Amino acid sequence: MFTKIQVLTFFATLTPTSGGAPDLCDVVYTDTGRPILCEPHRDGAPIYDDTVCCEGRSCVGARDGRCSAGEPFYCELGEQWATGAVTCYFEVPDFCEAFPCKPGFQSQPQANYMCCHGGVCWNTYGASNDCELQDIYWCDDGVTNEDGTVTCFD
Repeated sequence: MFTKIQVLTFFATLTPTSGGAPDLCDVVYTDTGRPILCEPHRDGAPIYDDTVCCEGRSCVGARDGRCSAGEPFYCELGEQWATGAVTCYFEVPDFCEAFPCKPGFQSQPQANYMCCHGGVCWNTYGASNDCELQDIYWCDDGVTNEDGTVTCFD
């Protein structure tokens, strides 16, 4: 039995690690599990599949997978803007696919992500860190009510 353990240890030391940059969306608030530097996006977010260099909350595309400044991170879903800045995304479910939506139509719909607890939703996701990962949804056609809650329509 001692020989088997020794062989496995030897094999493990020869097995290379991936050595790749950590996933940017794996950097999360410990109390909510919500990504700190990635933004929510409805299902079907654009694929970026490359390395980004981040300083603070700002990320730019890496040149040849290397960063001249900032820390390297992997970004699976995202898009690069004309300024060179990159926004990385994590996908969130559509509210109307998870819950019944109200029938109706808004002449100026507010498509955005929102934070929902117990069937009550707010569009305060961006202003608050207390929204847990599993409480973030996308709403294609919503309206903010006078009390600050959001109603999502079909």
